[in-house]
Amino acid sequence: MNTFTDIPGVFAGSCNCGIKQKAVGAEKAPDDLAFIYVPNACASAGVFTQNTFRAPCVDISAKHFKAQTIKAIVINSGNANAATGAQGIAAVEETADIASKKLGLKAEEVAIASTGIIGVQLPMDCIASGLNTLLATPETKNGLATAHAIRTTDSCEKQAFYRATIDGEEIIVAGIAKGAGMIAPNMATMLGFITTNISCSNEQLQRSLRRAVDTTFNMISVDSDTSTNDMVLALATGEKEVSPSSLEDGGPFARLLEDCCRDLALQIVRDGEGAERIFEVSVSGARNEEDARIFAKSIIDSPLVKTAVHGADPNWGRIAMALGKTSGTKLDPNRTTISFEGILVFENGLPCEHKREDVSLAMKKDHIVIDVTLGIGDGNARAWGCDLTKKYIDINTEYS
Repeated sequence: MNTFTDIPGVFAGSCNCGIKQKAVGAEKAPDDLAFIYVPNACASAGVFTQNTFRAPCVDISAKHFKAQTIKAIVINSGNANAATGAQGIAAVEETADIASKKLGLKAEEVAIASTGIIGVQLPMDCIASGLNTLLATPETKNGLATAHAIRTTDSCEKQAFYRATIDGEEIIVAGIAKGAGMIAPNMATMLGFITTNISCSNEQLQRSLRRAVDTTFNMISVDSDTSTNDMVLALATGEKEVSPSSLEDGGPFARLLEDCCRDLALQIVRDGEGAERIFEVSVSGARNEEDARIFAKSIIDSPLVKTAVHGADPNWGRIAMALGKTSGTKLDPNRTTISFEGILVFENGLPCEHKREDVSLAMKKDHIVIDVTLGIGDGNARAWGCDLTKKYIDINTEYS
């Protein structure tokens, strides 16, 4: 399988620096420190969590993106370095300083990402030692190990690799992500890192990334909780020229980037803590796109809907509830229609005849679709969530 370091000029690697300890019966401790390095990056973009309690790595990285084109990213897992005060801020600044000196960059050309337990100081002796080892040979191409190293409660690596011919050039968009819990991104515990071989400006890449994130990562939910550390970052190598129009909304590069982001986002939902199935909500006929997005997110966020999906229970009343509790939207129950897996259960404000056992059987698939038609306007949106199981509770009570 191709990985993001198969793009020329993109390097990455990882090691264990001592944040994560060896599990009982394991041969060695898992990697917990990683880097991504694009020395000739021509453009960078970042979208960051809107959580007010956000970690210092988010604030400092966002500031660096405004000041410079980012050429390196340092990621640690196992420690979120959030709610750690002045010492936590100093740790991020020191990490960027160490990495920049090892790579011959400015500190502002380095972004920092952390994920893991909140409220624990980052062990800078471990980070410094690990970076000195890792960045001694920065032109390493080990994307798979990097995808593995950024995990916390994830059960698997999350990678995507997309290519297409655009303006006569072979364009690649590839990336990795992590996340399984504390997932209800509101960007602008979930991290995403995208690389591409196009030539563009920071402003062009930022517009493309923000739109792609808005329709993919921002439309998923495992547990309706937005992390203190969420971020999606993108770096472009500058190797391939494409027309400016291809980066605009609906253009071929914009679509390729969105496909890559959607793939990674769905991998996060599939790996949701304790999840057994995922469900897609398609809302059409809303007053506008913003209303459609609000309705779709309300449905995938609802614990009652999530438990109904887990039990293959075609309880359309829970969908109606999730639609009706939204504020600032326009909704006419008498025009609303709901289907599970293409089977009509509620039409124009009234329940319609269906065999419950047939719908329940259809809902036992790994990926189900719930369609909602509102009959008011032309606003459409899609969102993806996963079921809520007892295992989710077990994982999160044990995580400390």
